[in-house]
Amino acid sequence: MSSQQVPSSLRDILADVLEISPEEVTPELGVGTIDNWDSFRHLQAILAIEGEYGVQFDPSRIAELTTVSLIQAELVAKGATL
Repeated sequence: MSSQQVPSSLRDILADVLEISPEEVTPELGVGTIDNWDSFRHLQAILAIEGEYGVQFDPSRIAELTTVSLIQAELVAKGATL
């Protein structure tokens, strides 16, 4: 899968928070795939995504949102327009 399958706004948020190029943000990218994605940046990313899309993730689910594809799926489930 390519970065084209990740909505540009989500790609830009994750690239900014993780300090990587937008091209590196793919659906498979996740915790453990790059050093920059640690627990602190994970929380930063979640908060930025919630603000951008006007959603609030269930706090008990945040730790489970460990890949870009899982985050996208959760956004869709929350009714966010990607």
